[in-house]
Amino acid sequence: MKITRATALILLFMLTISTLPAKSKDFLLSLAVPGFAQIKDGRGYGYSLLAAEALLIGGQLYLKSEANLLRDDSYTYALKFAHINPGDYDSEFLKNLGKYESSGYDAMGYNSTVRNQAVMLYPDDPEGQQLYIEANAYGDDKYWDWDSQTHKSEYNRMRNDAQDLESFAKLAFGVTILNHLVSGFDVLRYNASESRARFSMDYRSRTPQLKLSVKF
Repeated sequence: MKITRATALILLFMLTISTLPAKSKDFLLSLAVPGFAQIKDGRGYGYSLLAAEALLIGGQLYLKSEANLLRDDSYTYALKFAHINPGDYDSEFLKNLGKYESSGYDAMGYNSTVRNQAVMLYPDDPEGQQLYIEANAYGDDKYWDWDSQTHKSEYNRMRNDAQDLESFAKLAFGVTILNHLVSGFDVLRYNASESRARFSMDYRSRTPQLKLSVKF
């Protein structure tokens, strides 16, 4: 049976945990699984920490899934209303797709902008202009031409909504980390009568360092 790197790390973590004193073990496991020690010690709010963890992880998965669906929808939309060729496009192309009316040399086209940049960069060098255009302009394989401004705006709305959902997912991830920290340090708090925790700040190479010392 092949053991993945993630599985090996989990096994190593569990092996390390098993050799620690009980209170140290509770602290680390509560960092890994919010509410673990609280539930074990009969503290009902541990279920709230555990439920919050499940909701936050589920929320992240949902938000990321919805963001991916919106991006897929925007691609299908561009196939229909911008007439792009089916393919796997990078983020820069998809951004330009929503910024310019077309890929061509018309007034609002992407290649027109490239040509104007070439003239500005090489005002007295037609050969340099041509080389710049050839290096940066889109060819027929990356053609598009929006049917209307309304369709382009709708494409951008879908892309922006997908970005917003990803931002919310990142926020949920940050709150998830906070939930782990709250759970772990709550164990230190209610075991304070039997343990001693001390914070200190030190400087090393002019860089401040925050230290936590816990004695069980």
